[in-house]
Amino acid sequence: MFLIAWFAILSLMAFGQTTPAPAPCLAKPAAERPYSKDRLLPVIRDQTASRAEFLIRICGVAVPWSDGLLAELKSANASDKVIQAVRDVTGGSKPKVVVPVIVGPKAGEIRTNSKEGVTYAFIPAGTFQMGCGDAQGCEKDELPVHKVRLTKGFWMGQTEVKTGAYKSYAKAAGIKMPPEPMIGQRSFNEGWASDNQPMSMASWVDAHSYCQWAGMRLPTEAEWEYAARGPSGSIPQELNTVAWFADNSGQARINSQVVRQQAPNDWIRKLLENGNGPHEVAQKAANGWKLSDMLGNVWEWTSDWYRDNAYAASAADDPTGPDSGFHHVLRGGSWLNPPGYIRVARRLKGIPDQRIYTNGFRCAGLTIK
Repeated sequence: MFLIAWFAILSLMAFGQTTPAPAPCLAKPAAERPYSKDRLLPVIRDQTASRAEFLIRICGVAVPWSDGLLAELKSANASDKVIQAVRDVTGGSKPKVVVPVIVGPKAGEIRTNSKEGVTYAFIPAGTFQMGCGDAQGCEKDELPVHKVRLTKGFWMGQTEVKTGAYKSYAKAAGIKMPPEPMIGQRSFNEGWASDNQPMSMASWVDAHSYCQWAGMRLPTEAEWEYAARGPSGSIPQELNTVAWFADNSGQARINSQVVRQQAPNDWIRKLLENGNGPHEVAQKAANGWKLSDMLGNVWEWTSDWYRDNAYAASAADDPTGPDSGFHHVLRGGSWLNPPGYIRVARRLKGIPDQRIYTNGFRCAGLTIK
């Protein structure tokens, strides 16, 4: 007891008092010395700030630190030093460890790229079987079927890049629009008047430059197929509901395969006579990730170089295709093609600087602004 009293005197001297008043808690058993809230608040109100601070530090506080306790201390006109003393003895001065909750985009979440005014959907990371699973309908360059894992989610344009967006790019870049998409005397977008038509006549070089301007890039071939398959890994809808192709892109519904068999040298003219051509984007049903026209309308450029045996040496994670080549890969088929071309696994090769009326693109990227 003598040592405790002597320590109390020394402590009071440290606070500038030579004759300390006794600490009421010291007369209590050790377990009862810390102040309850009912005992703490009167001490703060009735004692000087230095005396209250001393008593709190000597006796302790039995109340856990909380925002509610802080509010009551302030209501009792506790000084900053008294509040800090209570914080110290209750452990309230220890910084709270706040673990940030990182909430990423949800599958199918839509954002608009401020640079180009184009909407993008978020495609989550995942694994899928890439290539053609129907042995009877497969091309050699669609084999073998192989497991691919995309380790990062990415953003994909909801639609093929529209003519209107490309006009904005051409103006900003100070370049001319490509020639109109035409066959003979027929233009599929005369004077580029329809801003909602897919931007056809875009070479791979054009598409690559546009996506860079937009702060994005062309999708890899694996990203494109994964996005086209949707959450289920396949195309569950009937083809007519999701794609414009030779059978349904004209004035009347036709069997394009029969037309091609009956007039192998004249079938394109017959399609043109039927009014076949590209359509404004997003007129068909979107897939589970809210992407429209992944099949049909116009072929879409990807970033990958083409090689007919590329799948035999494909990386299991985030493949980007061969390191070099003479052609780039296009996907999805177009309004001119019969149903056999309108498949998620179908691959087409194109010369990088060549412009064709059936070719277009959409952009992708890991981030979007």
